[in-house]
Amino acid sequence: METPKIFEIARYKISEKAWFVSLEPVDFEDDIKKEDQWMKTHHPKVVFERGPYKKLWKSTAHLPRLDKFDFMSLVHILTSDLIVSEFEVVAIARSQDTGEFFYENVEGRWMPESYLFDSKQAAQKEQRRINTMVKKWCDK
Repeated sequence: METPKIFEIARYKISEKAWFVSLEPVDFEDDIKKEDQWMKTHHPKVVFERGPYKKLWKSTAHLPRLDKFDFMSLVHILTSDLIVSEFEVVAIARSQDTGEFFYENVEGRWMPESYLFDSKQAAQKEQRRINTMVKKWCDK
């Protein structure tokens, strides 16, 4: 029995389109002065409270008092948009360890097969599920 080629058993083929959900930071002008760049790295809360990132914090709630890593993780989620995007397959690879297929799109982004969706509607359903998950976490 002949072993099937990777492209024959992969769910998506080259130039096929799938959909995926991603967290994209909101675009804004990063106008921190050169001499204040250290604050962005070591004390980012100040940059959001009184600096140029203030316009990104649209909530009336006070910024969280967390160390820089925890703070930036949370702020990244809260100042980003959850979007659904098209994923045109340009390359396929298969994991030697798990057997899962990975696909590359035209922008050079690799995604595992289990993170891709056959339709925009399926990806939008996942988008709503993630939004609900974040809202539930916020309501704790």
